[in-house]
Formats: sequence, C-alpha cells, structure tokens
Amino acid sequence: MSTLAALVAGAPGASGLILSQSQAVELGSSSHAPSHRQTLHNFQNVQYYADFLIGGQEIAGIFDTGSFELLVRSSRCAHCVHPTPPYDRVKSGTYDKNGTVTKHVFGSGPCISVMGYENVTVGAGMNSPHQSFWEITDHRIQVLDTAKFAAIVGIGPNFAYGNEEKTLLMSFGVEEFSICLQKPTGSDGFLNWGPEPNALAKKDMVTAKVTGKHHWAAQLSNVAFGHPSASGVQIPCGAQACTAIVDSGTSLIAAPGIALMQLSEMIPPVAEDCSNLHELPNLNFVIDGQHFELPPEAYVMRVTGAVMEADSVWDLLFFKPKIRKVNQCMPAFMQMDMVSKTGPVWILGMPFFRYYHTTFDRKNKEMHFAQAGPNCEQLPLTNRTGDSFLDVDHRVKGIPMDIEVDAIIPPTLSEMMDYPFSTAGEIEV
Repeated sequence: MSTLAALVAGAPGASGLILSQSQAVELGSSSHAPSHRQTLHNFQNVQYYADFLIGGQEIAGIFDTGSFELLVRSSRCAHCVHPTPPYDRVKSGTYDKNGTVTKHVFGSGPCISVMGYENVTVGAGMNSPHQSFWEITDHRIQVLDTAKFAAIVGIGPNFAYGNEEKTLLMSFGVEEFSICLQKPTGSDGFLNWGPEPNALAKKDMVTAKVTGKHHWAAQLSNVAFGHPSASGVQIPCGAQACTAIVDSGTSLIAAPGIALMQLSEMIPPVAEDCSNLHELPNLNFVIDGQHFELPPEAYVMRVTGAVMEADSVWDLLFFKPKIRKVNQCMPAFMQMDMVSKTGPVWILGMPFFRYYHTTFDRKNKEMHFAQAGPNCEQLPLTNRTGDSFLDVDHRVKGIPMDIEVDAIIPPTLSEMMDYPFSTAGEIEV
C-alpha cells in the first residue's frame, strides 16, 4: 500500500526538521542506529511531514506506515509543476542508475517512476549509502502540482510487492519505531526511531499481532457507535472479521461502503455547527481481541478552506453534506471498498494516532498501543479505573478537528488499484 496526498502549496522551512546529534536520544549500543524523536510538522491536521536528505538535497516527506518504498518528485519530470525544489540527480555525486520503470497507481491518479540508488539520511546517524528509490518522471495527479512536500517515505514492515530491494527500515536496521500525533488542532506529531525512551511495561499496553505479510495489519471486529443492542442491529465486522491497516499516511478513517451504511444507522446527525459533540457516542472497535474507542472529537471534522474546489476529495467522503460550505461538521470517514483474504479492509489513519501512541515492532511482528498523553508520551491503557482515558485531555473536549478538505490524504493502494484477477479480487495485505 502507498498513501499519497491531496497536497497543498508552499515550501517547507529548511531549519529545525533534521535533528542534530545533540538532539538524538541515545539508547545504547544494541541498536543499529541512534534512537531519536523526530518532529512531524502539521499542515491542516491532515498532513504530517519532516525533512530528510537524499543525495545531499533536503526534501520534505511524509513518513508513511502504509507504504514501503521511497518515492520522490524529480526534476526528470520536465512538464511537472514543482512548488518545492524536486530531487535532481544531476546535482548529486552519489546517484547510481538502475533504470527500472514502473507505474505507481494512487487514489489520486497514476504516476510513472524510474528506480535508482542514492545516499539517504534521516535525522542524526541514520544513513543508507545505496538506498533504492523511485523518481517520479510523469504523473496525472493534479494535487502534486501544489505539493507541500516532495516525497513519500514508506516505513511498512516488509518488502514492497514484487520487489526485493531493501526498504529504508531494513537499510537503517530499525526494528522498532513509534508514532503519535498531538490532539489540539494545528499541533505537531512525533516519530521515534528505535525503542521509546522511558517506555511503558508491556503489561500497561495493548499488543496486537501483525497479520499482514506486507502491511501493519491486524484483525478488526465489532465496530459500532456506542453499545447497540443485539436486536436487529447489524454491526460491521461482527459476523465476519475484518482487517485493519494502521496507516500514518491517511488523513481520516476509511472503510467499506456497506460498513459505513451500517454505522450511519447507529449515530444521530452531526450538527453542522458542531454543537452536539457532547451528545454523540464513542466509536468502539476490537483489534486482535482488545477493546478500543475513539471519542467524537476524533471522528468528527470541521471543514474549512476552499471546499468547493475539492470535488475529487469530496467524492471520497461517505457522510456528504447536502450543501458544501465552510465551517460545518461531519463524520471524518472515507469510503474504500477493498477485500483481503482476512476480510474487508479498513484504514485507521491519523485520528487513531491522536489517541493511541503506536509502536511498530518488525522483529516480533507486533503493534503495541498505549494511551497518547498530552505531549505524546506513553500512558497506560490497561488496569485503568474511573473515567475513560479519553477524557484525560480536556484541551480538545467538545472541539472537532479543523480540516481543509482539499488537503486530505486519501487511502491509496499502490499496485492494488487494478483488479487483482489472480486472486478473484482479494488483495494480499
């Protein structure tokens, strides 16, 4: 899977995104690379990006758990609009040609890319001197013409489909990392490379087995708003289990259309002026046998910006308002109809990371979930008493997430958008 933005204009700042050695948090000699916390800068609460170096050139990228490969906007694309400087192999003394050409298919459109090798550095002390990557040489993705960033940095757990080139995680020797996004609107997120400093004991977190071969995927079941009675209510992923992909590169929550129809019968209308958040139920679901919930503040968005110009993104939304206007609230769900061998596919995107500090463990093929604290610190999920942990951060209580629709990153399945005839339509997660 790859995720690609509906992107916005403006060059990222050049300072403060690459961590210095003094900012890195060393965790001992057992790690292949220094462990440090990297800031993910927030744009409109739907894009989080940071800078890295490729061929000595500073490029801003989305660090995407939903994809595997490094894909960079390139100067090879002569007719492309480049709102930020593209990667230019001519300016690099470390570029090595491969020449393999492929077509990456995203939800926003296709692009043609050519493979090469480059020196890639992320943060302090993590360097891959001969890293495979893809240069975009042609595309029909309108949103790339206003890109806030120029690269998608795949940090999925395994090789890409049909590709045995090492991923960036493999090259860096990173077997564990974590991601958390702060809750207040406009706040940054964090990616911690390596084990989390002062990590909680595993007994205070919830662990899910990664069932995906290529993706950070786990079993999902019993999705419902509130706790509906069993009489006559169809609960998504109830009789048949589903698969959830935990994806830092998707802006909202994506689910099959039929599941979203079932959910729509369980929730009262969201007031356009956002005034009834306190009356809305939590979204409950089960990941690998463990209960999770998201409050209305997580799954309700307040639309801002030039929404009338974002038709292609509006089409992805399931709960469509009758009239498109700014400053109106609606549930933050997108429709995506994909089926895997382990059931219908859901995408748990950025709203999930604001409430669950998520650790990705490649070695043990597990994901560990803790409560996301006010500063994205890990707080216990288990053995909690009294009020729900979701009520801890009062800074966001009753406040929806402000989102500019034309900046939304849709769920996009690279190399999966075409019908997989060999498996009768089932994708391999």
